[in-house]
Amino acid sequence: MTAAKNEESYVLNYRLRSHDFGDPHRTIRVHAPKESIGRLVEDGYLLREGMIERDQLEALRTALDEVVEAESGARSPKADSEGSRRFGGVFVRHLMDKHPAFLDLLRFEPILSVVRAVLGPQVQMRGVSARVVYPDQPDQETEWHFHQRLIPDPLPPFFSRPHTVEALVYLDEADDSNGPLCVVPGSHQRIGQDLPLDDYADKPDQVVLRVPAGGCVFAHGALWHRAMPNRPNGTVRRLLILGYGPTWMKSSIYGERPAHPLTDSLLPDADQETRELLGVDGWM
Repeated sequence: MTAAKNEESYVLNYRLRSHDFGDPHRTIRVHAPKESIGRLVEDGYLLREGMIERDQLEALRTALDEVVEAESGARSPKADSEGSRRFGGVFVRHLMDKHPAFLDLLRFEPILSVVRAVLGPQVQMRGVSARVVYPDQPDQETEWHFHQRLIPDPLPPFFSRPHTVEALVYLDEADDSNGPLCVVPGSHQRIGQDLPLDDYADKPDQVVLRVPAGGCVFAHGALWHRAMPNRPNGTVRRLLILGYGPTWMKSSIYGERPAHPLTDSLLPDADQETRELLGVDGWM
């Protein structure tokens, strides 16, 4: 996959403080303006349009459709809990291990460079998933939630807060008919505030994001967000979820990895950064 043309970028130089390895340097060309990275840090989210070009977008749509078709029963709504309308639609996990088209996302710099600008040069992909919602199925909105909930109360003195970033890549336009994304700016810093179960109510400080196809929303793992419902007059909405964290974090717990994962084929000739991204190196 190639980067979008004529976009604003800047260079970020990292030094890895490790005298055992000669304090190596890494240079990152961040495919976004500096002020955009500042907004991501402050607001907990950043919308970037036109991240995926048209031909690449169609290839990813086709690949996702093939994986969904191959997954037995995947067209059925996900039953999260009895009497709840939470998290309907189709979820598929471990996409890089199921279809070669998704392997191109591993080193996709327009996304990866933004993640490295906020998490540092040594990151891993914690998971590549997808969510597909359809206009003819019920209960496909999501409640208000956030992903990094593992923060104890009271906060221990040496507790290391788990910062993660998700890149939400929209393969179809998200509009009012098929379910835009709602976020609460700055909520990723509300680590002492809980969200109630089955909360779908509008919040006074929410922002509704209508994302064109090929756009990407970067979100801190603790950002409060929800997906609005796909209405009967809507269209299918296919969304890729690329999860990132520091190399010393565990990968995502969701889904069952295939018996013969495609990413294993990358390891014999992988360089250091690829090994880090695949979660097999980059920590001590």
